[in-house]
Amino acid sequence: MKKEFLRTGLKKYFSPILFLMVIAIFSSTTSKNPGFITKPLSSPPVLSNIDNIVLEEMALQEIVGCAVGVVKNGNIVHVKGYGYMDLEQTKPVTENTIFRWASISKTLTAVATFKAIEDRKLTLNDKVKDKVSYWPSTGDKGNITVAHLLNNRSGIVHYGENEKKVKICSYNKSAYKSFNNFNAEQAVNVFKDCKLAFTPGTKYLYSSFGFNLLGAVVEKATGVPYEQYVQDNIAKIAGMTNLKPYANDPGGFTKNCDDELIPVTEGVVEWKLPSGGWSSSVYDMTRFLEGLIDGKFLRNTSSLWQTVANNSSYAFGTYRTDYGSTIYVQHGGVHNDVRTYLSFFPGTKNGVCVMINGASYVNRERLARKIDNAMGFINWSSSNVSPLPMDYCGNSAACGDGINGVWRKTNNTDMLIRKGYTHDNFYKMWNGLIKLGYHCADFETYLDGNVRKWDGVFKKGASGSAMWRGMDMNGFNTKWQQMNASGYRLIDIETYLDGSNRKWAGLFIKSSEPYALWRGMTTSDFGTKNTAMANAGYKLIDIESYMDGQVQKWAGVWLGKGSYLLNRNYATSAFTSLCNSRNAAGWRLVDVETDMIGSERKWAGVWEKSSQPEYYQFGKKCCDFIGKHQSYLNAGFELIDIGRY
Repeated sequence: MKKEFLRTGLKKYFSPILFLMVIAIFSSTTSKNPGFITKPLSSPPVLSNIDNIVLEEMALQEIVGCAVGVVKNGNIVHVKGYGYMDLEQTKPVTENTIFRWASISKTLTAVATFKAIEDRKLTLNDKVKDKVSYWPSTGDKGNITVAHLLNNRSGIVHYGENEKKVKICSYNKSAYKSFNNFNAEQAVNVFKDCKLAFTPGTKYLYSSFGFNLLGAVVEKATGVPYEQYVQDNIAKIAGMTNLKPYANDPGGFTKNCDDELIPVTEGVVEWKLPSGGWSSSVYDMTRFLEGLIDGKFLRNTSSLWQTVANNSSYAFGTYRTDYGSTIYVQHGGVHNDVRTYLSFFPGTKNGVCVMINGASYVNRERLARKIDNAMGFINWSSSNVSPLPMDYCGNSAACGDGINGVWRKTNNTDMLIRKGYTHDNFYKMWNGLIKLGYHCADFETYLDGNVRKWDGVFKKGASGSAMWRGMDMNGFNTKWQQMNASGYRLIDIETYLDGSNRKWAGLFIKSSEPYALWRGMTTSDFGTKNTAMANAGYKLIDIESYMDGQVQKWAGVWLGKGSYLLNRNYATSAFTSLCNSRNAAGWRLVDVETDMIGSERKWAGVWEKSSQPEYYQFGKKCCDFIGKHQSYLNAGFELIDIGRY
């Protein structure tokens, strides 16, 4: 593109001699790569097969928003944003949305360092004290070299911790006082008084502080402010138009003890700019990836992935892993509100980068590797690209609300759990999953303070589905009849109070099976109706209990034909014993309902005949539930019913 521009422009306006001179200069420059400037792409290239992979993986991991870039044969072939920056879905992620790079900033700083080395401003063996006057010159600190910083063998602590993750220093973040004007000396003052974890060069300790010091080395060695040096020698070369040192924190999401998404921010990161403070769009990160692959920044880009013995795969600002003769280079980034990943195969000039507005509950590598497989870059094993959904708590098993669950061995593991969505956000999330072929098979509602929230279990397989909420008794009956006439059947019913008004909600799927719905019945009346329905051959699949003043009322959903059992108002221990005896007799739980009746928790259950193995859990906290669910899912068990209390 650049060469064609020079040819047409010079032919028209310049003499043949000048034209040849410019071509010679151009050829010399491009052979060494520095000086080659990429023309910004006019519109982002998009591959539909990547769209499908990303959207499905976002569903499996409950990723709110992400952006993806792909380079193939040294050329950018895909750049796109997906999802949103907020649960309200008002801020879509695009190819121009700004994300924090987090620790991929280290690779940026490593490139800047090797550029200074190639320009003879530095050597790998130079001691830091000889370049940075404000770095201590005595003791082991005086023996730290540029190489030690690049490959994390300096002994400088990582946020105050040593290689065993034991805190040995309280670093002074308040020492950094500058704002929107990176001050390398102040960044070093944050940690320079911390003792070293070990003698430089003897061990490996991943250290963000070490790369902050490296930024100061680049600045002092080149005589150019660190941030400007990066812009001049990396951003401009690659055509990166929105690489930012001081971008506002876009925020992201983590999960609490109840497996609910909650907003979170990292805050100001200028104080660690060289190690984790840069930001850009995915477009610019992909240009950086392309620049690394094509060798645009350095004469010898492979310097970044030179092997270092006994160094946990860390090279010089990148991680390197060899798979036979295939070299795999990568670096990731972690903030409280973002996960980033950049990876490539130097031998084939293929690579992927991802930026996700999620914290520790997401697996960035899995997304990147699924894209690798789809593009034919490599064939990652199934353990690296699991098709199973990921649910994460990240706290002790005793953390969270009470959750009951029922699992059955069906090998149908294509299902998702969503918890803690507000009324409107639940609909938006539901609508997005519907487009991916999921339907909501079970839902629960509750009040979190004064805010109504919803949990749901989503599965694939239904040919059509619908959800209706917020209806009074008569309105829901009318809607139920309309749905039946349209070939939909009710599979789950919920009732709740909106102020003093009782509301009804239901989930429907396409079906032609016999059906019935009864509501507003006392315990005795419901028992009578249940006997009549059973005698008529109808199968009970869902029950709902609620208090009408001081009277317990019941609702039931019948769908299809078949035998079943119903038992209600059991104490927890008695209900568990009943479940055990039912299981031994070949009955499997279909639905569980629990309520506080007076001061005692009571349980009810519906069973059907089945030979499929079953697990059930009552009275456990959410984190314990999530841990069990993930292990059961891995073993082929489908979540049949979930309830919160």
